[in-house]
Amino acid sequence: MKTLISYIKYLTKTPLLLGVFVFFISCENDIEEVRELTTKQDSAIISATNVKMQYTTNGQTDVIMETPLLQRFIESNGETYLEFPDGIHLYFYSDSGTVTSTLKANYSIYYEDKGRWIAKYNVEAVNEKGEKLNTEYLVWQRDKEQISSDQFVKLTTNEGVIYGDDGFVANQTFTSWEVINGRGELNINTDE
Repeated sequence: MKTLISYIKYLTKTPLLLGVFVFFISCENDIEEVRELTTKQDSAIISATNVKMQYTTNGQTDVIMETPLLQRFIESNGETYLEFPDGIHLYFYSDSGTVTSTLKANYSIYYEDKGRWIAKYNVEAVNEKGEKLNTEYLVWQRDKEQISSDQFVKLTTNEGVIYGDDGFVANQTFTSWEVINGRGELNINTDE
C-alpha cells in the first residue's frame, strides 16, 4: 500500500513538474522584438490645448497656426511629427503683414523633419481674392511654398465653380493655381 501511495504522489507531481519545465523552455525573448516594443511611441510626448504658433522668416510673420489640440510624437526612427486631431486653422501673411490666404481642416499632421503638412476632412482654403477651395485632402510643402491635392477639389471663384477630378496645384498663398482635369461652369461677361 505504501508503494501505491508513493507511486500516486509521483504521478501527480510529474505533470506539474513537466508543465513548469515546458514553461521555462518556451520563454525566449527576441532582443529585436523587445527593442521594437520599447521604442514604439504610442502616446504623445507633448500635448497642448488652445495653441497659437507663429512662423517667421527674418522677423517677418509668414504663417500663424491655431489649433484646439496639438500632440507631438517621436517615431522609432527618431523623426518627429505634430498631430492636430481636433483641426487646424492657418493664416498666411504677405511681406506687408496682411493675411493673403487661410486654410482650415478638421484634421492635420505635420512632419517636422520633412516640412510637410497634410490636412484632411473638410479642408477649405480661401485666398485674398475670395476664391475658395474645398477638398478632403490637401498637402502643403513648406519648403516648396506649394499646396496641392491629388483628390477631387471644388474651386469657387467670382466667375463660377470649377471641379478638379484629379486635384490641383497652387502656391502657398493660393493666388496662383491650376486645376487638374477640371470641369465646371463659368459666368462670362458678354459686355466686354
